[in-house]
Amino acid sequence: MSFYREDYVKVKKNFEDRRRNAEDKALEDKRKIACADIPGLKEICDKLDATGPRVYAAALEGKESYAKKLMAIRRENEELLKKQSELLLSHGYPEDYFDIEYNCPICHDEGNVNGKMCVCMKNELIKAGYESSGISGLCDKMSFDTFDLSYYSGADRKNMEVIVERARDFAEDFRDTGSGSILFFGGTGLGKTHLSVAVAKRVIEGGHWCVYTTAGTLFTDLRDTRFTDDKSERDNINKYYDCELLVIDDLGTELNGRDVVPFLYNLLNSRINTKKSTLISTNLSQNKLLELYDDRIVSRLFGEFLPFRFTGKDVRMQKLQR
Repeated sequence: MSFYREDYVKVKKNFEDRRRNAEDKALEDKRKIACADIPGLKEICDKLDATGPRVYAAALEGKESYAKKLMAIRRENEELLKKQSELLLSHGYPEDYFDIEYNCPICHDEGNVNGKMCVCMKNELIKAGYESSGISGLCDKMSFDTFDLSYYSGADRKNMEVIVERARDFAEDFRDTGSGSILFFGGTGLGKTHLSVAVAKRVIEGGHWCVYTTAGTLFTDLRDTRFTDDKSERDNINKYYDCELLVIDDLGTELNGRDVVPFLYNLLNSRINTKKSTLISTNLSQNKLLELYDDRIVSRLFGEFLPFRFTGKDVRMQKLQR
């Protein structure tokens, strides 16, 4: 499991800020209210706040007296905490009024419990993964659960059932490297984009780094950064080579240019050599792909990728008719 590093850094910082804010709220906001309302409470709170400096001062005096002084400080704190609880209760406050209210009661906003990632942090990383991958606006509507097979019938239905099952297996069994690659091809409106997003969504939920892009966006990015030295722009390109799963939607819809073929060949070749997975969808047939790209690319798409041909009637048109 290797969530995108930038997502992890961002989410980890959010957790640190969240925990700090929760602690500050307990120590400042609540204390200000209660101390203004309860006579003598502020003095108790101030003495409790001085515990750390008192322990440090006792340690500096030497080992012989440290143990006795530490025991005395501990007993005094127990008495102070008891008085604090009595004052709170006597003035209508709950005994645990000063307890910190963390967003997650399991990990106390640490993000980890006993060395393992808390479910709250994993959920935040998944949300961040949706955003950074490019599917955040699509994944609510496009998932395996929302892929409707009722729009297919007969042999098309059986074909699509197999494709959905194989795509789901690929996503659920996905590994960092060596999971292979997939090609979705067939006519328009048959669910290729939907199933591509569903795969990306499930792979992200499994804790993997996924990047989703259209062919048009991909080649625009590659063109725009050919001669740049800007680090952020180079990082934007490197993600297409480095991510664990790259999803390229609508191959063949990009603007044609002499640079498209070498760009695509270099990208596919690099990912194949490093055993990184790629999922490509296209409306084009094998013969049409041969017209737009050279043999080297098409041979990789149908030789290195597992091809699935989508069949049936245009689902978008069927939805309009219904």
